[in-house]
Amino acid sequence: MALTAEKTTKGTQEAKSAKEAEGAESAFEAAFREHWPRLVATLYRLVGESDEAEYLALETFWRLHRDPPPLAHPESLRGWLYRVATNLGLNALRARRRRQGYEAQAGHLDIQENAPGDPADEVERAQEGSRVRLALAHMKPRSAQVLVLRHSGFSYAEIAAALGVVPGSVGVLLARAEKEFEERYQRLDPDGFGNL
Repeated sequence: MALTAEKTTKGTQEAKSAKEAEGAESAFEAAFREHWPRLVATLYRLVGESDEAEYLALETFWRLHRDPPPLAHPESLRGWLYRVATNLGLNALRARRRRQGYEAQAGHLDIQENAPGDPADEVERAQEGSRVRLALAHMKPRSAQVLVLRHSGFSYAEIAAALGVVPGSVGVLLARAEKEFEERYQRLDPDGFGNL
């Protein structure tokens, strides 16, 4: 008999919990329908972008759904929603301002570091690069690889692993490659890329 009473009590509690959950869901839906348009409009006036305003409104309602506040009166819900929404909006504005500051600072640094120089220097640098690439293209492949890897910052051990040679031979290979490069580069006509 006691077992039946426990089952009945447990079933009653489950039914009560289900009704409470259903009531909470319908209350949430009602609050969503009632406050959504005005909350989005308020956030739009604050952040100035409709997509961001909708996102922040969704975040506000997500917080309400996930962790509803204890409210003494139903009218308190409106105040809670707008307080959370405006705090989220203000945080978004601060984050935007910081991001714009970082982007402006990065832009200034980029301009300073990559400022276009004298056009004649730029043309000369481009021609020099073309001559280097042409000399490398006419070298033995392994010699060109050794030079490119070494001037890209690779250690002798890394070069040896990349080329499949013993580390002790990298110095000799590098010296030979530098000599070959110098010879080929010197044969190039600075203006017209002569014969290699």
